[in-house]
Amino acid sequence: EIKPVIMNTVYIVSGLLLLSPIVLICAFGSEKRYIKYLNVTSSILFVVLLSITLTYHVVVIYVYPIAIASLYFSKRLNIFATLYTVLGVSVGQIIAFFMPTVLDDNFSDLHEVIFWGIIPRAIILIAVAIIFTMLCSRTVSLLSKLTVAADELSHYHEEMVMGFATLVENKDGSTGGHVKRTTMYVRLLAEELRNRGYYKDILTQDYISDLCMAAPMHDIGKVAVPDVILQKPGRLTPEEFEEIKKHTVSGGNIIKETFGHLGNEHYTQMAYEVARFHHEKWNGKGYPEGLKRKNIPLCARIMAIADVFDAVSEKRCYRDAMPLDKCFDIILEGSGQDFDPMIAEVFLDIRDKVEDTYNSVNRE
Repeated sequence: EIKPVIMNTVYIVSGLLLLSPIVLICAFGSEKRYIKYLNVTSSILFVVLLSITLTYHVVVIYVYPIAIASLYFSKRLNIFATLYTVLGVSVGQIIAFFMPTVLDDNFSDLHEVIFWGIIPRAIILIAVAIIFTMLCSRTVSLLSKLTVAADELSHYHEEMVMGFATLVENKDGSTGGHVKRTTMYVRLLAEELRNRGYYKDILTQDYISDLCMAAPMHDIGKVAVPDVILQKPGRLTPEEFEEIKKHTVSGGNIIKETFGHLGNEHYTQMAYEVARFHHEKWNGKGYPEGLKRKNIPLCARIMAIADVFDAVSEKRCYRDAMPLDKCFDIILEGSGQDFDPMIAEVFLDIRDKVEDTYNSVNRE
């Protein structure tokens, strides 16, 4: 008969062992290699404790460490869990046989414990481990196929985005490289903002990745603007400028209609905001909605600086490219008026990287 004090102690220690993986993950993170071994080891100790105190009445729970190891999809960890679970359960049952406070009448001597208790259970545990390993291998194989398919889909998506962007770039008389440079400026700026701790809750790696995929689409609405206006060599009339301004609204609508059904709502929304709001100004005097300050989405505020800087540094059909010093001066002068002053300051701080990017793309 098991004494109540032993039973209560077993429950308390078992609870601590079961909770220890959560404590370890919270304290050290789940990415460190040794954490998974500590998690499996704690589950093995839990099973050993039960095998000592409850002996043959908890057979099902013996597979717990193997199940935990299988969650990590590691064959080596599965082998580790299986070997030490079999060893732990075997030692635990032998100890239990000699403990006067934990009597078990199933077997009369140690030989019976080994041949009719330990060996059958070891066979069951090994069989369960093999099944779990096969399931894990099958799952990994399926996940690998899904990953390849997702990568291919992402590649096709990227090709489609760049195809649209190139179409616009050729349409508006650009000398080439605008899409590539602005995307690179956007990445440089977003990563620097993150490195400095700005908008750390927003500027995740996924956010920056989506932003760099959205940036090439910022002028997609220009496909709806007549070529005679886009390629006009002289100053635009007020009416023509109003027509140009419509590309922000058209771009947002095109993105919603073209990408809205793809299932990536976060990317679609960001591409929409970049296209629609990249001509909004910090002081509220931009278009199409006259948004001001932080009412302008962060992605559009970043895009605005990259777009203006590259636009003035690029040769167009109606003017020559401006010197880089003048281009940086335009960003400085627009800080707090046209542009978010904090983002403009960071952009000016990484001038060397921006110039390197400009020169590298122009040499291609």
